[in-house]
Amino acid sequence: MKKKLLSMTAALVCCALLAAAIIYMKHSGGESSDQDIEPAPEESSSQSFHSSNMITSREDISSVTVTSGGESFTVTAGQGDADPQIKELEGIRQNVQLEKALLALCQSISPDKLVEEDADDLKKYGLDKPSGAGEITYSDGTKAKILVGDISPSNERQVYAAIEGKKKVWLVESNVSIYFTGKAKDYVSPVMSPQADRTASDSAEMTISSAALEYEIKLERNEEKWSMTSPLKAQLDEERSSGTVGGLYGLNAEYCEVVRPDEAAKAKCGLDKPAAEVTLKEGNNKLVLKIGSAVVRKDESEKERYYCLIEGTEGTDCIYAVAKEYLPWVSIAAQDLVSEVIFPNYLVNLKSISIKLDGKSREYIITNEGGNPDKINEDISKMRTISVKCGGRELDLEKFRELYEHLMRCPTGRIYTKQVNSDEYAEVIYKKNDGTQDRLGLVRVNEGYAVKVNGQVSYLAGEDWVSELIVKINAL
Repeated sequence: MKKKLLSMTAALVCCALLAAAIIYMKHSGGESSDQDIEPAPEESSSQSFHSSNMITSREDISSVTVTSGGESFTVTAGQGDADPQIKELEGIRQNVQLEKALLALCQSISPDKLVEEDADDLKKYGLDKPSGAGEITYSDGTKAKILVGDISPSNERQVYAAIEGKKKVWLVESNVSIYFTGKAKDYVSPVMSPQADRTASDSAEMTISSAALEYEIKLERNEEKWSMTSPLKAQLDEERSSGTVGGLYGLNAEYCEVVRPDEAAKAKCGLDKPAAEVTLKEGNNKLVLKIGSAVVRKDESEKERYYCLIEGTEGTDCIYAVAKEYLPWVSIAAQDLVSEVIFPNYLVNLKSISIKLDGKSREYIITNEGGNPDKINEDISKMRTISVKCGGRELDLEKFRELYEHLMRCPTGRIYTKQVNSDEYAEVIYKKNDGTQDRLGLVRVNEGYAVKVNGQVSYLAGEDWVSELIVKINAL
């Protein structure tokens, strides 16, 4: 029986105890007692624990009540296939696996050592004012209350434990102590937002506002493809923007800081004036993530985390601590998301490119084969450009490709949305097979050249890019 119970405990505890240890030891906010305690005696090897001497060994547990730091909560075992629940977290999404691990642990608690058989003074073990306790209630109404005391002076991975009303003192592994010194908030599920189907709706909108931004970023999804609509209209770089547009789906926290926070708790965590706010509208659903202040780190080895609130999904009325790596919206900028290609036009889908530059006009007539010359061809694998002419003269195709690739790489790294009234220094018009066209305009400004994308000022290009454009045109 002991082996069976220990195996069960190990299976559950392995996946949950480490998480619980991190949650409690680093984040629960609890402090150890500063009271001077008489040093405990060294444990004698002759007092080693024997296999028949179990602290608890019963499976018929109906509930466990944990008390620590003046706070208590009760984990009630589920009936049949029902999951266990903590009544103090009613309405909050709970970490069921951690609750199951606590119940499994209480079924069979085996000590490392029996320290004292008949202790008259529990104070020297910290058991007169225990740091935590777990009261186990069994199906027949009987109870056993486990008390957790000080850390062993000879092994910091062991703590003293006893049963209330008994004089036996044991040493147990510190992970046992972690369970009996925890808080209800440690059992809040780290899953903040649902694992939603990103394609459940044909359209979606995302708005990102940040104290670090002078503008809101607005994104839109149509038929599974995301694009930017503000502060400029632009295609997104799929790889660089994936975390931004998909990060709210299945967002996980490191731990829960506050359950059912009031306004004072929100203000304390910087959530009254969020550093960033993300709103996702998808069909009839609206999800809002508010990112507050950074969590104060005890040392540089700790992860950077931010306090967060999420609204629009059930069971998440909590303040969470979330790792910065999962919060791209904190320091996002529009140029971090947009594609480096302004117009994703394949050369085989173009009829011509017209360039007006410094008072001169040139039209490059493009001839392609392998596709329909009157529509945008989706399958371009069998298509190729066979010639380009300007003024009736056939051009070097490789040199023209260099010009085309340079135009495709028009800089998008600097967003520029100021209004400009000067005449355009240059204009590029892409005429496509289906009769539509895209237009690129360049206007001289103090910082370089304002780039107009289909009439909207969007980017800032440097002198070097325009100079290189002139060089490549002259090379033709």
